[in-house]
Amino acid sequence: MKWQIPVAKPDIGNDEIEAVTEVLKSGWITQGENVLKFENKFSKFCMAKYGIATSSGTSALHAALAVCGVSKGDNVITTPLSCIASSNPILLQGALPIFIDTDKRTFNIDVDLIKSKITNKTKAILVVHLFGHPVDMDPLMELAEKYDLKVIEDAAQAMGAMYKGKRAGSIGHISCFSLYANKIITTGEGGMVVFKNIEVANKARILRDHGMSKSKSYWHKYAGFNFRMTNMQAALGLAQSERIQETVNWKRRMGQRYTERLSDIKAIQLPIERSWSRQVYWMYGILLNKSHNMTARALADKLSDLGIQTRPFFLGMHAQPALQNLGLFQSEDYPVADYLSENGLYLPSGLALSEQQMDEVCAALHTILT
Repeated sequence: MKWQIPVAKPDIGNDEIEAVTEVLKSGWITQGENVLKFENKFSKFCMAKYGIATSSGTSALHAALAVCGVSKGDNVITTPLSCIASSNPILLQGALPIFIDTDKRTFNIDVDLIKSKITNKTKAILVVHLFGHPVDMDPLMELAEKYDLKVIEDAAQAMGAMYKGKRAGSIGHISCFSLYANKIITTGEGGMVVFKNIEVANKARILRDHGMSKSKSYWHKYAGFNFRMTNMQAALGLAQSERIQETVNWKRRMGQRYTERLSDIKAIQLPIERSWSRQVYWMYGILLNKSHNMTARALADKLSDLGIQTRPFFLGMHAQPALQNLGLFQSEDYPVADYLSENGLYLPSGLALSEQQMDEVCAALHTILT
């Protein structure tokens, strides 16, 4: 079936096309001047001092864990309700993800439960600002300081979101962003790590390029990675950055429009915005009330029949076959995360979505659920 209303479609205009074309004409398509310009512009928007562009959001997380010294035998506290990209790099560093159940209203990690999982093996806390709503960071940072833990923010879905007047991604020790096609701004594939500390940022810059010295060619101080971003990707990101605040404002208006038009449907729980937050509705996630006689899967099928694409919430990491096959998390139970996975789905939320299309989605939900 040809989808009439896709879940996510990037907004790519003539400025982006021209920017990438110019790079192709120049012949400098690998990492170059555009990357540095993009790093500077991105980090400034995020209220951070230093930015390191990477090949993906996953590699951004991997680099962050590496510079934090996460290694074999360490534990990293994180959420089970996320893209698997937040857990895979922990495992690839030889460490173990330690999951904390989620908050049913914000869908984020339940900060109140973190203390109970801290041990002498705990090295860091990796928090995910899920679907655009920030985690409650103040109590988390206080806890991290008390136990001397590093905090890594996965702000892949929350670029432009605010927490008590600060940007999501400016509060932890290191923060990571994805620039995948469905994110607030995109480079197709790509990521960014932002830092407060120049020494840590410089180490990440070296690790990104095979661990090679910046002053001595083919002299490798560390066993590093190939996490470089191309000049073409950076050109696309720079062009998108010119209208980033406009993009963030549009995402907020999209979320508010959905909320206004769906708030009378008692069968679903809508996203919230805590008093201390300003969320960006990266994806507009709804939760089907368990008392309703329809499953989230059945609702998704009915919407699909009407040409409306949806996606289910993430399957909890503890239930992922790839991780269970490693003998991990087989007896662990996270009831809130499981409830959200079973009953949640998100609606079309791409930047190219029109107000008319949003209204069509809302009308379909009213028809099906009321």
